[in-house]
Amino acid sequence: MNNIFKTIFLLVISVNCFAQELKVFEIDSLFGYKNDVGIIIKPQYQYANEFVDDKAIVYKNNKAGVINTDNKLIIPFEYDKTYFFNDSLIYVKNRTKYSHEYRCGVLNTNNQVVIPLKFSKIYLKNEKLFVEKQKDSVISETRFTDTRSIKKTYGIYNLNGKPILEPVYDWFKKIGSDTLRVSKGQYYAMVKTNGKYLTDLKYTAFGDFHNNRAAVRIDSSYGFIDKSGYEVIKPQFYSVSKYYNKITVFRKHNGQVGFMDINGKILYESDYEILRYPHLDCAAARKNKNWGLIDLKGNTLVPFTHNDYTREFEGIIAFKKNNKWAIFDQKGNQLTEYKFESLFVFGSKESPSSSFWKLKENGFNESLGLVEESNMYAVINNKGEYIVPLNKSKNQVFESLEKLKIR
Repeated sequence: MNNIFKTIFLLVISVNCFAQELKVFEIDSLFGYKNDVGIIIKPQYQYANEFVDDKAIVYKNNKAGVINTDNKLIIPFEYDKTYFFNDSLIYVKNRTKYSHEYRCGVLNTNNQVVIPLKFSKIYLKNEKLFVEKQKDSVISETRFTDTRSIKKTYGIYNLNGKPILEPVYDWFKKIGSDTLRVSKGQYYAMVKTNGKYLTDLKYTAFGDFHNNRAAVRIDSSYGFIDKSGYEVIKPQFYSVSKYYNKITVFRKHNGQVGFMDINGKILYESDYEILRYPHLDCAAARKNKNWGLIDLKGNTLVPFTHNDYTREFEGIIAFKKNNKWAIFDQKGNQLTEYKFESLFVFGSKESPSSSFWKLKENGFNESLGLVEESNMYAVINNKGEYIVPLNKSKNQVFESLEKLKIR
């Protein structure tokens, strides 16, 4: 009995070694397979790939098929391109009449259809098949090209070809490893890749997550949901910013603006014309067409007597009066006189169209700005101190600035 098991074991090992040793070779522009012993599959293919899991993709007459180590045809020569998704699924593609466009499907190793050949793209991710379906409407035809209207929809299938999400969605965006933001028509929802809906398909806008909060809109009102799909803050605001440091800026439908924490508690509200996003625990605001600086409780730090302002994100704070700029700190203390004719900050400024700006990597170790003073140029930090002294030559100032860059 032991001898029988030894014989079977050695046979299995020898077969595996045999398959693993097969290498592609070419004679007279035809490809075959051989091992150290000799030729195993005579040259007969237009092209051949190496064996993977005892299967190889080969070509005849410009068509791809799949063979096993016995040269038995597993997948017939019916496809323009063929790939292995894994050891049991094979991705097949045929060209359409349009350049670089294909009809794609998935077969198993028994040549059975898992996903029919009707999709424009298919991806294998996390043991699921993500599909893209393209529908063309030809508007006009010429000898060389067509003018088309193209609509793409997306869906998910399991590895047996059963639909998890039918390919009827206009858009997919990954949120987490197993969560998607999807759209259909004018509505958005959040869905697990197993097909479970975390929210209804009811939102007319759906933002990105920051601090486990995403802005959503129903009709003309915004609120926030968390990553479980729970509406932490019911849609009720005219506009909201993204959450940064667990604070958002809101505007109500009656025009009131203010700050709100991550759980929906309103920290402060007023009737400012504009309220920017707070960073360093202060925010620029405009009242009666003049700019000032306030803290999170609404206390005025810099008076509303300025016709302009600029802030680097978590850096330089400057206000302009009578065509001259002065530097302030986050407590509202004035650090310089109103003496700069111009000011340019090198880091990320607050967005002119939004109250939130994502901090980008700066090229310097500290917040710096280029200033013009009495027809001379200099570089200052967020305290208003000269890092590069005043110089009539802007080029020389920039040469000095270059030496300060992070290398």
